[in-house]
Amino acid sequence: MKINNNKFLSALAVSILSIGCAVPKTTAVKQAAPLPDQYTQTAGDSISVARLQFRNFFNDKHLVALIDHVLAHNLDTRIAAAQIKIADAYLEARRGALLPSVTAGLRASGTHYGKHTMEGVGNFDTNLSSNIENSQRIPTVITPDYWLGLSASWEIDLWGKLGNLQQAARERFLATRQGKDLLTAALITHTATLYYELIMLDREVAILNENIELQHRALEIVKIHKEVGRATELAVQQFDAQLANTKATLYGVRQEITATENKLLELTGSYTGTVERSTTIDIKAIRYLAEHGHPQQLLQYRPDIRAAYHELQASHADALAARAAFFPTVNLAATAGLQSFNAAQFFNPTSIATQLLGGISAPVFQKKQLKANFNIATAEQEIAFLNYQKTINKAFQEVRTLLSYIDNNEKILAEKHKEVEALGKGIEVSNDLYVTAYATYLEIIAAQKSKITADLDLLKARRDQAHVLIQLYKALGGGAG
Repeated sequence: MKINNNKFLSALAVSILSIGCAVPKTTAVKQAAPLPDQYTQTAGDSISVARLQFRNFFNDKHLVALIDHVLAHNLDTRIAAAQIKIADAYLEARRGALLPSVTAGLRASGTHYGKHTMEGVGNFDTNLSSNIENSQRIPTVITPDYWLGLSASWEIDLWGKLGNLQQAARERFLATRQGKDLLTAALITHTATLYYELIMLDREVAILNENIELQHRALEIVKIHKEVGRATELAVQQFDAQLANTKATLYGVRQEITATENKLLELTGSYTGTVERSTTIDIKAIRYLAEHGHPQQLLQYRPDIRAAYHELQASHADALAARAAFFPTVNLAATAGLQSFNAAQFFNPTSIATQLLGGISAPVFQKKQLKANFNIATAEQEIAFLNYQKTINKAFQEVRTLLSYIDNNEKILAEKHKEVEALGKGIEVSNDLYVTAYATYLEIIAAQKSKITADLDLLKARRDQAHVLIQLYKALGGGAG
């Protein structure tokens, strides 16, 4: 039957247009609300601090070496690397869907056709023909069929369905990579926090040892005064109890040091070892982060924001692919190889057989299912946008809160320094007054308690300042890329 190509193409075009009229429209990717030009009203000029690597940020050579070791051996990092390989495999699979599928095959069969079947009658009549050679005669008891060749199939992506699915896979692959960057940033800041915690605990041990020495001297003085009748056994016991309490606190801090060291060893994937560390924290080395950094940098450098953006782009590609499913699908298939019912003639060039097939199919009764899939994809795109906007808002407020904390904590540090200096002088005065009988032992005990409390409070303020600066480093997106 002869097919009129013009009529066929016209009918196809009308069919496609009628389908296209019923296809829903996709929603464009929404833009996030613009960020302010600066975090605070008093912020100065901005620089690209978020591009810093941790080696530029931390000056402590022991800490840099420790971070390197953690990033190289941490088990979570290795898990994230394996997850990236999985995402990359999905991306490759989506890329392959755009290419023709080619398979090689070998097939052999034997069929007995009934006497009253079309194939049976056809084979019988063919064998009676004088136009065929002996090699062309068909075995009728069991008719064999041998085939060896290649088969190919290809879905032509006219409407972009496969291309958009590939784009979605690519965006999710990039989002997975951002997840690894986020993990890297978290490991860097967690390692630095624990490292500085160790330094502060070492300093706390030193403070407690200094106070233990002071309390020892005070205890000896009270014992001497008891011998000459100027103090009672109660005073001796009070000073002895205070000393025991400070020693007990010291043992507790040493246990915290052990626990913190073990946490760092866990991060490195090690069972045993020691953590080499410095004796002080250089706060000035990282203080400038509180004064610089433009809010727009959050969009460029924060891994969680970049991951949310890639997920938004992926959801849009999913919606486009769901829309493309409404349109007809065009498939091409082809086979080429050797085919024969005569084994002796199988490798003869005359046994070469080829076939080319083309097909087009359009959804008719699946419209509700396709529309449901499209509505789901559109809703997921809206959710992805809201998550993207939510992530940006959270990041901006996080930085603002940290900047405020740093500013107020510096004022706390200044006042705590004054308190420690005043209480230090107070201990000297109380000792002198006690020796000259102008103060009681209770006043000495109170002065010593106040001094050690103030020392530890000052240390806590320094610890908090170091921790919040490290968190600001992470919040600005630094060191992850």
